[in-house]
Amino acid sequence: MTGVVTREEPVATSGISTPVTPPRHAGASRPPSLDTLFTLLFALAGWILGFRQLGDNSFLWHLRTGRLILANGVPHADPYSFTVPGAKWIAQSWLAELAYGVADKAAGGFGVRVLVALTASAFVVGAYRLALRVSGNRVRAAGLMTVVLATMLNVWSERPLLFGLAAIVALVWAVEVPESFLGRHLMISIPVTMWCWANVHGSFELGYVYLALHVIGRWADGDRPTTGRERQLVIATLVSVAALLVNPYGFGLVLFPIDLLRRGSVLNTVSEWQSPNFRELGGMIYGLWLGAVVLLLVHRKPSRRDLIVTLPFLFLGLWAIRNVGIAALVTLPVAGRAWVGGRTRDDARLRLGWAFVGLFVLCGAMRLSAAASEPDFDLHKYPVAAMHQLDRRGLLGARLYTTDAWAGYTIWRYWPQQHVFMDDRYDMYPKSVVDDYDTIANVSPKWSATLDRWRIDVVLWPRQRSLSQVLAEDTNWSRVYADKTAVVFVRNHATN
Repeated sequence: MTGVVTREEPVATSGISTPVTPPRHAGASRPPSLDTLFTLLFALAGWILGFRQLGDNSFLWHLRTGRLILANGVPHADPYSFTVPGAKWIAQSWLAELAYGVADKAAGGFGVRVLVALTASAFVVGAYRLALRVSGNRVRAAGLMTVVLATMLNVWSERPLLFGLAAIVALVWAVEVPESFLGRHLMISIPVTMWCWANVHGSFELGYVYLALHVIGRWADGDRPTTGRERQLVIATLVSVAALLVNPYGFGLVLFPIDLLRRGSVLNTVSEWQSPNFRELGGMIYGLWLGAVVLLLVHRKPSRRDLIVTLPFLFLGLWAIRNVGIAALVTLPVAGRAWVGGRTRDDARLRLGWAFVGLFVLCGAMRLSAAASEPDFDLHKYPVAAMHQLDRRGLLGARLYTTDAWAGYTIWRYWPQQHVFMDDRYDMYPKSVVDDYDTIANVSPKWSATLDRWRIDVVLWPRQRSLSQVLAEDTNWSRVYADKTAVVFVRNHATN
């Protein structure tokens, strides 16, 4: 068994047998196959998941940046903070932000939701068809894909990572299925995929890790990287690296992920950079996937290539939650190959197949209609009323200290009138600013002096947090607003 699908392995490549069908009357309409119905079912799942209301705090400033790009071009300096105004900033997801901006300009938040739903549906279908291609069994492919989708629920959002997931599916198709369109045109598919990925999300470096591990694994299996298809892969990869330099930031964007990893002490406090918690549902599901892949590999002896690719990516998923989706998608075809056996799928068709197609289309249309009739943004976790009070009291534009998550909402809703102390662009803010943010947020020693040093006039903070409690007892501050979500404190001299 090889690590890649080849033309000489009909079950592992296409998995499609040529059915013997009875003669049909001319012009008779054949019902869709079960493979098609399963595919449509997963397309519907991606469509429904993608139409969730918008509200991720990072997405909100990404959307604002998309509007900024449409108005003024790609930014190179920070426009949003008062702590480091004009600091060098690489908006590494500028292409995704541009897509958000175009969709928003065309149809508002609903346009963005359509964009996200289409992307989600496309990548879910691509992943399912990949599993179907390598396993040769629709039910097994559906089972694997269901677990893969479930592993992503903890990180699923409208963020640019969604475009990165679509890119890894395209890359895996090109590598794993040589006879596919992407696999036959490596000199186009790999450079285009990697360029798009690099300009929508910093996880693109994992694509190069995957390509490197694949070539090393094939070499271990006896296929040298200087001959045959492996040589094409190496050349296409080198071409893609050169193409990556054509971007608004040059080497800065290419080196962005490496620079980010150097800020390990800052990332340790970011939830998506922490390891999965196996006491929570998301961690349990990834544990299920990890265990299933290991058992399948033990059951059917894998190639060296599959081991060399699988083990590092399973570890990357254990290292950080943000890698779980990519790790699952990379190991999906490996699990599919390991589950090959028994009867291969046929071209079975249901007489009621068209009825099921109609049902799926109806469900998709109903979800579209429901999305059009509901608010596009879910802002229940943000201090909407509190910010409205700041506006009403004429306090917008003051030096505001709030949570990094709420800063994302502030940027989206109130910039440029209101700037922020710090949001969740941890790649940009100096460590000194991050440390000062943490000092105040955690009410550490010198928290009050830090507020003074930054000349903070307004604090907008969650009601039940410690900072709200100590400010309520501080005679230098007055509480001017409170609700079940947030409390607003104003420095006394600012109210005079």
